[in-house]
Amino acid sequence: MRPLDKHVSPRQVALFAAGLMLFGETTYDVHRSIKNNDQPSTREQMEALQEYIDSKKR
Repeated sequence: MRPLDKHVSPRQVALFAAGLMLFGETTYDVHRSIKNNDQPSTREQMEALQEYIDSKKR
């Protein structure tokens, strides 16, 4: 391949595509984590957390 009069090997194209895919997956995962953490904790979750903290204090 010779885009812009520079030699680009298929391996470089594949590496670039893999990098873009990794960046996209990471961005999506961060977005999904932020979205899921927007909701307040439920009463059951808070009670379970308190029980866990109390068990670790003993």
